[in-house]
Amino acid sequence: MAEIVLGYSASHAPMMSANPESAPPAMRERFFAALDDVRHRVEASGAQAVVLLSGEHFTNFFLDNLPQLCVGVGETHLGPVEKWLGIPRTIVPGAPGLAEAILTGTMERGVLPSLSHRLTVDHGFMTVYHALSPAADLPLVPIVMNCTTPPLMTLRQAYDVGTALGEAIRAYDGLERVAVVGAGGLSHFVGEPRVGDIDEDFDLWFLRQLELGCPPELLDLGNEELLLAGNGTGEVRAWVACSAAMPGARTTALDYEPIGEWINGMGVVLHEPVGHQDSPAPASIFVP
Repeated sequence: MAEIVLGYSASHAPMMSANPESAPPAMRERFFAALDDVRHRVEASGAQAVVLLSGEHFTNFFLDNLPQLCVGVGETHLGPVEKWLGIPRTIVPGAPGLAEAILTGTMERGVLPSLSHRLTVDHGFMTVYHALSPAADLPLVPIVMNCTTPPLMTLRQAYDVGTALGEAIRAYDGLERVAVVGAGGLSHFVGEPRVGDIDEDFDLWFLRQLELGCPPELLDLGNEELLLAGNGTGEVRAWVACSAAMPGARTTALDYEPIGEWINGMGVVLHEPVGHQDSPAPASIFVP
């Protein structure tokens, strides 16, 4: 049976790769240091594949056909589509056996995702995946979530998706070690006058709720209330799902930077599974 050896979530602002130098140097250095940290941890874990959840940006779907969830089951995935992103377009290897197991296993647990044999991975995936696997050689199972176009799943439903996802991965006997990653958020506004606004209070509250294990205070947050922190902030559904895939994990907020130049609250959160917690706890951004 597969073990989820590590999980983390990270923001996926396009400017982090298209123009990283635009951010204040200290903020940029801390954020990328956190991404380097989780990359080293994934490499040390021996993960054989990564399952990555991210929001839909009308790259694969539009209003004529917009699933709440879609699992990429292809043998390869092409991306990114954005020529200006600063990441070379490449063919990323898939993990079709694991993807099929996720598709079947989540359905058995009451989650009904769609599937695609030809899923395109845009900046929502590739900014985070490229930081994890610069050579683009770590097999990827992309899972697209609808995070911004109503009707939307609640945070509690996103948590339930993550629970089913984690159970489906652990039931798979084709691999031994898998990493799970959530991408998107944190607070940001897209395509409206408040572009560039960052809700630091919400971001810090949200990160602390993840460290506390996603208590009801977080999961019962309504979609309308979540929208107050930004029309792109709903991408944190992927972070909640990632957390739910690893029950009992030690969760640590490694970094948070409100980078106005990237129009995004930028963060990285680490989930370490039970059994790996004999190692020293990484430093949280929150003072004990």
